Amino acid sequence: MTSTIAPEIPALGLVLPPAVPPNQLWPAVQAAEDGGFDSIWVTDRTLSDVPWLDSLTFLGALAARTSRVTIGTSVMCLARRNPVLTAHALLSAQYLSEGRVVAGIGLGGLRPGEYELSGIPLNRRAPMTDEYIRLLRRLWTEDRVDHSGEHYSCSDVQLSPRPATPIPIWVGGYSPGAFSRAGRLADGWLSVYVGPEHFGAGLTQVRRHAEDAGRDPAAVGGTAYVFAAIGRQDGEAEALLGPMIQNIFGAPLETMASGCMYGTPDRWVDLIGQFGRAGAERVNTLLFSADLLGDVELINREVLPRLGARTAASALS
Repeated sequence: MTSTIAPEIPALGLVLPPAVPPNQLWPAVQAAEDGGFDSIWVTDRTLSDVPWLDSLTFLGALAARTSRVTIGTSVMCLARRNPVLTAHALLSAQYLSEGRVVAGIGLGGLRPGEYELSGIPLNRRAPMTDEYIRLLRRLWTEDRVDHSGEHYSCSDVQLSPRPATPIPIWVGGYSPGAFSRAGRLADGWLSVYVGPEHFGAGLTQVRRHAEDAGRDPAAVGGTAYVFAAIGRQDGEAEALLGPMIQNIFGAPLETMASGCMYGTPDRWVDLIGQFGRAGAERVNTLLFSADLLGDVELINREVLPRLGARTAASALS
């Protein structure tokens, strides 16, 4: 007999695959929203060996196709983009979605050439990200912005309509720099490539940096971000996820397994519970799938109902 895990159950977020044909994508998005997923996310890359949609274009389309779920970037490499244009795009998605956007921000780095496209040296991306995060918040809240920074300057910039609901910023990464950035500057932290056994230690580091910065550490939420695949029988998910991990990281699934969630619905429920006990408020699953709608419906039927009242209640909001 299966049981519902309790009480510290994270909400479940769906991170969409990089590019899915629209006739398959939108039915899966609708099923995720109707079925009780807490949030739906898009990824960010320009250079890839597989088709990959632009994150901000995708986010705007997602705003138009959903009405309940939180939507966001998981994660966007902010430093390779013009900060004013990025702030405007996120502001527009926030307006069109009526306040449902989260700006997930990270450094990236799997493809250094993406920074070369923008003329940005890799050794500048961390301080540029810090400066741009602060600038985004000003552009979203102040009437007119003059900014003269180390990496970017602008004058008399006014963006509108400004959101009635502030756009949260979550910082992704699992490194000393990411812990510091999330603690000092962000509303939330997204772990990357780690399992529940290491998630709690990372969240502790983030909240220590928040406290050192004079912030309320408990106000910085924690979300786990994992690569995922689901199957009805043992071995199905592994057969699907393994080639994708090899393509993205040039490494076998076994070397990345601790940062992935794959297997049957029973294994998903168990791992989500482990993340919850480690302190995660959400688990964002980048779902690799040969049948996106079918896999979302499988999660709706056999995973979400066992995650307790939190996810079920969000489906009714």
